[in-house]
Amino acid sequence: MAQVLEGLEQFALPYIDDIAIFSQGWKDHVKHIDIVLGRLRKAGLKVKPSKCKFAQEEVLFLGHRIGSRSRSPSDLKIKAIADFPRPTTKTHVRSFLGLVGYYSHYIPNYSTIASPLTDALKGKIKKEKITWDEKCGKAFEELKAKLVTQPILFAPDFATEFILQTDASEVGAGVVLSQRIEGEEHPIVFLSKKFSKAERNYSTRRKV
Repeated sequence: MAQVLEGLEQFALPYIDDIAIFSQGWKDHVKHIDIVLGRLRKAGLKVKPSKCKFAQEEVLFLGHRIGSRSRSPSDLKIKAIADFPRPTTKTHVRSFLGLVGYYSHYIPNYSTIASPLTDALKGKIKKEKITWDEKCGKAFEELKAKLVTQPILFAPDFATEFILQTDASEVGAGVVLSQRIEGEEHPIVFLSKKFSKAERNYSTRRKV
């Protein structure tokens, strides 16, 4: 699919057998759809109309609800996270972190919040039971709560000035990239990093 759609990355992206076509306006969208269908026709490929959605303001794609210059986690994934039972083994903790970690860009200071859970994975035995303490419970519930509130990230406008904010604690550092849209500041992406043992000894200025 990448070869079939080569050169169309500005408005068409493939993922296995799915294709997302995105445009700024209706006229461009019709043109882009025509180009993509032409490429598929030339390659001898067909699409099933019942599995296609055209002219959508929002679409579900790879676990995200995307459209109208913003994106958020899909409702089904949020429900799966909200219903996730309290982990009792390292395997369960890894499953939970894998699920919420996919949406870490929606969560400010994700690495710092999740640190008690990642610390619980330490040790040579991969499947052993974990010692679940108050810090683990707080991290587990906080990560759930951050996503259940249905956070929204906005698409960047490269013609507008970006705002970069950084923060650090003893455990890790966080970054938020945002922009002012119609007078209001909106987040574009949250990034975070858990400090290594050596990095925790850095000065405050160096951590930030």
